[in-house]
Amino acid sequence: MTHLRIGTAVLIALCAGLLPGPAAQPRAPEDPPPKAGRTIRAAVDMVSLPVVVTSRDGGYTTGLTKEDFQVFEDNVPQEIAAFSAVEDPVSVALVIDTSGSTESQLARIQAEAMRFVRLLREEDAAAVVSFADEVTLIEPFSITRRKNPEAIRKIRPGGLSAVYEAVWLTMEQVLKLEYGRKAMVILSDGIDNRSESVSREETLEVARATDTPIYSVYFPARKKRAPRWGRLPIPGDAPERADGRKYLEALARSSGGLLVDASREADLGSAFARIARELRSRYSLGYYPRNLKRDGSFRTLKVTVGRPGLTARTRGGYVDR
Repeated sequence: MTHLRIGTAVLIALCAGLLPGPAAQPRAPEDPPPKAGRTIRAAVDMVSLPVVVTSRDGGYTTGLTKEDFQVFEDNVPQEIAAFSAVEDPVSVALVIDTSGSTESQLARIQAEAMRFVRLLREEDAAAVVSFADEVTLIEPFSITRRKNPEAIRKIRPGGLSAVYEAVWLTMEQVLKLEYGRKAMVILSDGIDNRSESVSREETLEVARATDTPIYSVYFPARKKRAPRWGRLPIPGDAPERADGRKYLEALARSSGGLLVDASREADLGSAFARIARELRSRYSLGYYPRNLKRDGSFRTLKVTVGRPGLTARTRGGYVDR
């Protein structure tokens, strides 16, 4: 197990507004000296988009090619420079809320989380992160599937909920080092009562900047009666729950992921199964923006599919820095 922490240098960068940067691939190499009649393209960052395509009945559509897609930035058509189909392996970070409020439900959470890991393909990799007072990397990325259930069994409940720090640290210290297709799956009620180093808005900025979709499984904690000597640190008030759900929904929407409501324990298995199906049905597109300005503006993104009855979903935009 490894406790994940935000270092002093990162905190200074956050306070100075230097993090996060845009979701981008390494800069394109500079072109050689121009020849007569040759068009020069300035070195810009590639913008990567996770894309899911659904039909009218909500089913996932696979088998599409690059020519089926159109990408728009601020309503301006862009040329697709990179395309990855759904067959590519995916690295999934499974992030589990283990604060005190989950104690009575932990056995079910562990069982369904282990089932989710088994739904991944053999070539996929998974990491397991838990959070309460602290954020802990229980198991780093591994394609050895037997290690993941063992890691999930080690999880123990207790403490408050540092959900903001869990999101930020998973994106910046766990997933950022991985190549290829990535995804984060977070199981939580979305209520934070512990984070000190990262704010709610900073995590949403990371979500908007990333090319990694976040799948939020909303699983509200059961409210328990407080003892006579004080109130348990267990969220359960209606405004808190609504705000937590709203946060998880914003994370998913900002990153091009999905919010799945598992308000009832019976919904938990179907929630994980739906996410597993979507992970097997996702495309990755990349383009170099035609707008070369570095003005820090928010740029809207839209992806369409040139076939009737199909709808594409991706992240809503990014901040150019």
